Amino acid sequence: MADAGPPRGELASPGRRVVRAAIGLLAPVAAAVGFVLVVPVEAYFWMKAAHLLAVGGWIAGMLAVPPLFAMHVAAGSGPSADLLSGIEHRLVRRLVNPAMVLTWGLGGWLAWQGGWLSSGWFHAKLALVFLLSGVHGVVSAETRRLARPGGPERARGRERTYRVLDGLGVACVVAIVVLVVVKPF
Repeated sequence: MADAGPPRGELASPGRRVVRAAIGLLAPVAAAVGFVLVVPVEAYFWMKAAHLLAVGGWIAGMLAVPPLFAMHVAAGSGPSADLLSGIEHRLVRRLVNPAMVLTWGLGGWLAWQGGWLSSGWFHAKLALVFLLSGVHGVVSAETRRLARPGGPERARGRERTYRVLDGLGVACVVAIVVLVVVKPF
């Protein structure tokens, strides 16, 4: 059982956290640049479909993890908390993080090829995606905090924060969909 127990790296040094954050910020940029350089414009609709699938995975994971946090805190320490920690860790590492990188990379390619970079609605959408990425960072950090020994006990009283994270994710997604479909400005 390689995934049992707290995830590796939850007690990472500050230097390692900086490296991990830099990789997290640079990977989507590298993906977008790579897509622009390699993928022909004729693949636009395929890339759009891939982008929508990546967005779906990212958002599904982002909306699933905060309620797991609330259950994790309620469970306290013990086998059920360890199980929830493993689920949270696998969701974030195997679904949420890769889906976010693909969303940013494919979205950058689509914006470049579609000529959306100077559109007002795109700027508003981009601001909301940055906000959603910030929520992603909070969710990732909370996953690591809860996995630490005594993490659930220290997190008591943060259940409201988890509801806010969930609501903020939903609000961002609704606003982004409206901006992309309606293109109001």
